Amino acid sequence: MAQPSSRSPKTVTVAQANALLPQVIRLLEQLQGLQRSILATQQTREESSTKVAAGNGYPVQLLKTRIEELSQREHQLLDASQSAFALLEELGCELKDLSVGLIDFYGIRSGALVYLCWKLGEPRVQFWHTLEAGYTGRQPLDAKDLLS
Repeated sequence: MAQPSSRSPKTVTVAQANALLPQVIRLLEQLQGLQRSILATQQTREESSTKVAAGNGYPVQLLKTRIEELSQREHQLLDASQSAFALLEELGCELKDLSVGLIDFYGIRSGALVYLCWKLGEPRVQFWHTLEAGYTGRQPLDAKDLLS
């Protein structure tokens, strides 16, 4: 998990974080789909490589061509993932867990830098935690958090 750099991170209010959620959801779903595609492509490439190594009458040149195509596809998927990650960062998000869609936004609570914590499927940002606590330290936002 990334720690804040020496410069001040971009902070948002709860309302601003909630306003960003439609974009965040789109990017998370895109990243999850890309991750599934990358894993499937890697598996197919590895299976083809195993067949090439085994010989046993497999069409070696055809398999090598397929491996090259799969490698190119994997690079394209990785590039698309990096672009989506960069867009999340531009929005001020820190992706904590792609598989569950866990996102933190930097926020200020009682004058301290904290994370506003949101997970895919939640209707809005409803939790916060200290920078050190992580997901298990999530606490519900209260009324004063919603006003700041």
